[in-house]
Amino acid sequence: MDRARSFSWWPKAIACLLLLTGCASATPLILPRVGPTTNCIAPGPDSDLLIGIALSGGGSRAAVFGAAGLEALGRIRAAGGRSLLEEVGYVSSVSGGSVAGAYYAKNKPPKETPVLTPQGDYTNEYREFFTRYSERLSQNIEGALIRQQLSSFRWLNSALAARSLQEVLQEKLLGATTLGDLSARQVRGDIPAFMFNASLFNDGRRMIMSTLPEDIARYDVFADLRQAAAARNDALEFVPLTQRMWEGLMAVTPLELRADPCPIPVAGAVAASASFPPLVGPITFRVEGEATYWHAGDGGLYENAGVETLASVFLKKLQEGKAKRALIISLDSSFPFAVAERLLGRRSTPFSILTYDFSRIPGIMEQRAYAYNHLFIRSLRLEGVVPDANTFRIMYLGHTDAAWQGDLSDLPEACRGEESVLRTPLQITERLAEIPTRLKIFSECDRQLLVTSAAKVVAQARAEIESFLSGDPLPEHTAR
Repeated sequence: MDRARSFSWWPKAIACLLLLTGCASATPLILPRVGPTTNCIAPGPDSDLLIGIALSGGGSRAAVFGAAGLEALGRIRAAGGRSLLEEVGYVSSVSGGSVAGAYYAKNKPPKETPVLTPQGDYTNEYREFFTRYSERLSQNIEGALIRQQLSSFRWLNSALAARSLQEVLQEKLLGATTLGDLSARQVRGDIPAFMFNASLFNDGRRMIMSTLPEDIARYDVFADLRQAAAARNDALEFVPLTQRMWEGLMAVTPLELRADPCPIPVAGAVAASASFPPLVGPITFRVEGEATYWHAGDGGLYENAGVETLASVFLKKLQEGKAKRALIISLDSSFPFAVAERLLGRRSTPFSILTYDFSRIPGIMEQRAYAYNHLFIRSLRLEGVVPDANTFRIMYLGHTDAAWQGDLSDLPEACRGEESVLRTPLQITERLAEIPTRLKIFSECDRQLLVTSAAKVVAQARAEIESFLSGDPLPEHTAR
């Protein structure tokens, strides 16, 4: 009996060795509690005109598109001849967009370095920065993640995959940079205020990994609803259920959880934003001295564009009279919902654990969230609650919105050998739409298509951006 018991561990040990981590267990991260040493909290900028950029999720596709979009936006001149990038006060990012945002925040030249020459070209410093930016974000992060999992005996453990992702991001892109380091750069005026979005699985709320004050995105919609009602000689009361539901949409910051954000590694914040269970993550953490364990994962589960965070921040600023106008530019390379619909429509076989695309589940919820978000903002605008588009505007620039020449003279050089499958502008758009959400870019053609499409959609929107910056009003029916 004793002999049998002494050998009972062998099957488990062999299984662990075969699975290369089946027995490896993830331990929660312990975050320091906010206290007297929490010295990195800094308010975001206030100005008459607020400009924010949202970088969507979408793996390396989003990272490359977001980086190229920022480069294209930098060539637009704002008031006084400065680059638009020098006027951006806030950046909100999700998942792959957080990879692009974090690298930009860490490595962007300081404010003393001019972005543009008097002739409108990039200065040498910014030309070199954007060249490195594109190259670094085109790395095969997915391959490095898999190697890290295997070499660390973490293979089938998705929570440890999130840890591996953080380590890869530190090694390849971000180093040991902390949120406190970014706060110091923000205070010096080198960079905008950055907000990396994740989703809390505990209560379904959005979590903003940032060093901004905890109430930064707590927009009081009820105050504006009551004010709009009073203007119509009406009065509004809200049942407790409505107020509780709205509270559930309010973002959470580390400060609200009593966590000190200053020492949080930027790579960890990005890994949380990009973790997509059951493959990677979530990241589990606990605040020192607290009993609750928090589980944070992909920000795209809540809202993949990153726009809602900026909208809440800007509407709050407008409500408080700290700004007069606000513009949000969304560089949105979310995986188009209709692409999977088209592909599934051709599929005759049922799903299996190995062939099912799990991203379709949050994709359905994301599609509904986008629709309701649009209808919500539109309805509030028509009721006079949210300011009109001359005061508060959101511009969506999608990677599939680029207009291509009919003769394909603008086809990137790396795609020149693929004329047999890229013969029309529609086929180019479909190629872009079908670039998968992975942490790698599969071909140089795909990479150049994303870079070119970013430059195109910014060029297509340039006149509208410049018009808004100048304060030129839209026709009344369009503004509403």
